[in-house]
Amino acid sequence: MIAIYARQSIDKKDSISIESQIDFCKKEFTTEKYKVYSDRGFSGSNTNRPQFEQMLKDIKREDISKVIVYKLDRISRSILDFAKIIELFKKNHVEFTSATEKFDTSTPMGNAMLNITMVFAQLERETIQRRIKDNYYARGKKGFFMGGKTPYGCIKEKIAIDGVKTSMLQPNPEEHNVLIKIFDLYSTTDISLGKLSALLNQEGHKSPNGVNWEGQKIQRILRNPVYVMADADVYSYFQNRGCKISNDISEFIGTNGCYLYGKRDRSAAKYTDFKNHVLSIGLHKGFISSHTWLSCQYRLDKNKQLKNTGKGKYSWLSGLVKCGYCNYAMTVSKYKDIRYLNCRGKTNYKVCTADHKTYYVDEIEKYVETEIIDRFSDMDPVTIKSSDNVNNIEINQCKLKVIDIDNQINRLIEKLTLSNDVVMDYINKKILELDSIKTDLLKTIEKNTINDHLPNSLFEISKKIAVWDTLDLEEKKVITKKIIDKVFITNDEIKISWKY
Repeated sequence: MIAIYARQSIDKKDSISIESQIDFCKKEFTTEKYKVYSDRGFSGSNTNRPQFEQMLKDIKREDISKVIVYKLDRISRSILDFAKIIELFKKNHVEFTSATEKFDTSTPMGNAMLNITMVFAQLERETIQRRIKDNYYARGKKGFFMGGKTPYGCIKEKIAIDGVKTSMLQPNPEEHNVLIKIFDLYSTTDISLGKLSALLNQEGHKSPNGVNWEGQKIQRILRNPVYVMADADVYSYFQNRGCKISNDISEFIGTNGCYLYGKRDRSAAKYTDFKNHVLSIGLHKGFISSHTWLSCQYRLDKNKQLKNTGKGKYSWLSGLVKCGYCNYAMTVSKYKDIRYLNCRGKTNYKVCTADHKTYYVDEIEKYVETEIIDRFSDMDPVTIKSSDNVNNIEINQCKLKVIDIDNQINRLIEKLTLSNDVVMDYINKKILELDSIKTDLLKTIEKNTINDHLPNSLFEISKKIAVWDTLDLEEKKVITKKIIDKVFITNDEIKISWKY
């Protein structure tokens, strides 16, 4: 059956009536059966028209084989809507004809015109998408909350900026302390994501969706820059990972949080590539210091959270003790309630010929514990502070060098466009050389700033050692790995190789 569709917005002297439109359409066929669909008083700016919608339903029921209109704009004045309707026609094998414009999809010329129309429709789609995207990032650059689920530990406060309604994040009193705890524990201990989630579940804290915590949920929270008090270090972290930053570095003053926009692969084991992402300073105040937040990022970047293998669960000295005869590791074994050490050089590799006596873990731990406490009780507090200051100066010098290298690279890039092939070759080599130096400096900054996510200053370590008896196994392991390189054991002595 043929469908004739006619539409008229309003009656005007110079507009063609619905009846005249139908007459024109009837000239396109002879004896075929037809049905008229007409909408009077409806605009062509959209497709919300009763008779038009009924015609589409009949098309989907395969009652119609061809649609005839007086002109294309009777269907729609929107190219995008028109393209969608034509796609529906094609899907249901319906031909389309415009009576006055000789637009007939049953002919080659008609199909060619249809393809041209589809090209313009695609252009309109992409233009609309670009406009939406540009508006989205423009709002983001102003620090507006861009919608979506409210981050854990936050609530939304309705505000207006320059007459534009938006939301600003504020701390959620019921979740804020848990949020702080998550960042503190992950940045200052070697607790794994799994153990951290188990701890939160044990204490009765609910995750963002009201169910139990798990490692992946905690990782998403730790990764979110919405919480960080963004300063120059945060700026450098994202800049050096390819992120586009909306705000000038002068706005990273260590007070406000950030929003990160862009498609992210949350399943990736490492999350260090921020190309095609945009970072903007938010209107809200940050909750987490940049040092704590970056400590978590570096730890997650290196994926150093402990695996649940059971290794090291018997002693805080695990991984540090070596046989003084063959230098192979000594591992902890347990029989009933007695812990003792085995030389892997003897038991596994058959290379150690020493006649070992039994080394009891309790005795070794007591000796090392005494040495640790004595060493730090004798250390001058002024010396401890001085050492920390020297470390901070070195880190700051590295940061200044990175900024200087960035400036050098930018100047060289500007010269590339004015250079011949020979000069360009030298400039490219110089840029690669500077980039290599920059990479080494960034590694030094990360290492000295975080130092494997352990307490990052002698002053912090000395405070922990002062309350050694109150520390649990994991905390003692953290401190010990920070200050001791190796513990060598023979039948006659215990020798400690110190890092400090």
